[in-house]
Amino acid sequence: MSEIAETVDDATQELTAATVIERIADGQYPPEVVSTIARGFLPLSQDDLVAVLAYLAGSGNEELSGQARASLGELPTRTVLGFAQNDSADPGHLALLARVTDDDLILEALIRNRAVSDEVVAELAARAGATLQEVIVINHARILRAPEILDALLSNPQLTGDARRRVDETREEFFDKRTRVQEQLERDALENAEIAEAAAIADLLEKAALEEAAASGPSPAPELSDTELEDPEKVSFYTMVLKMSVGKKVKLAFKTDKTGRLLLVRDRNRLVCSAVMRNPRITEQEVEMIAGLRNVDDEVLRLITMRREWMAKYSIVQTLARNPKAPLGVVMPLINRLTLRDLKTLKDDKGVSETIRTLCRKAYQLKNKKT
Repeated sequence: MSEIAETVDDATQELTAATVIERIADGQYPPEVVSTIARGFLPLSQDDLVAVLAYLAGSGNEELSGQARASLGELPTRTVLGFAQNDSADPGHLALLARVTDDDLILEALIRNRAVSDEVVAELAARAGATLQEVIVINHARILRAPEILDALLSNPQLTGDARRRVDETREEFFDKRTRVQEQLERDALENAEIAEAAAIADLLEKAALEEAAASGPSPAPELSDTELEDPEKVSFYTMVLKMSVGKKVKLAFKTDKTGRLLLVRDRNRLVCSAVMRNPRITEQEVEMIAGLRNVDDEVLRLITMRREWMAKYSIVQTLARNPKAPLGVVMPLINRLTLRDLKTLKDDKGVSETIRTLCRKAYQLKNKKT
């Protein structure tokens, strides 16, 4: 024994399972010493000895593996069980034991041990017998954290009918039902949003009717750019819009596609362009593009600032602040949100108003001092 100890560790340092396993893996011990270790002759604590033997039992060397398995089997059950139950043990060492033991008592202790990883429990679920299947499937806390354990159980060729029933019940209770509830909540939220938007559109339509009753001529239409005039689809849409009343344009703005939205948002009638911004299919990319347009009504830019999710996007904030046509009331609250780089650009930008340049200059100087 003393000769082995000297070979294993020439220094007087205390041996640990981690140290021995590392040295075996690195080939620091000669084969005869490793063989002696596999037979259980090693000056280690009981827990460390179990871990080393489990490592060797799982090795690719058939002879060493057989020796280590035999040594594990000769250890008192209470010793191996105590290690399996120890939630302060190294999770990696517990995993080594889980992969080499066939003792249901030891495996049950490992499955119940919080230090054992979910991955290891999933491995066991794929090969566990009836008793262990029951232990695994009733551990709802672990399954909620790692649903793949249920999939592993279902892949187990030994899965009992009772365990399968419990798997189905668990999946239904904790996953399928939760998914349905979440989907219903999302549908309700969408429905509520649509109701709110419909109410807003109804208000716009009422105003449009009053406006049309008082109007003496046709509703003004947006102008097409030279590029748009070359696009037959946009020209066709524009021709259709020219013949519409304000009320019909409001309805169309609320339902139309991207091409229609980008045209109608520039309509000279505030009710029409406001309806575009309430279109439930409008995207953040479109909003960013609209935020930079110089031929939209001020109300459009104000509506952008009223949507929290849009203003959470810095690119939209930046585009609004750079738009020389944006009203002071829209731009001023955004200045403190701009980065130092954007403030530097805007403070010298002759395209924006002198008021905005002055405010950006002050904000730049203040942020520059802090940095």
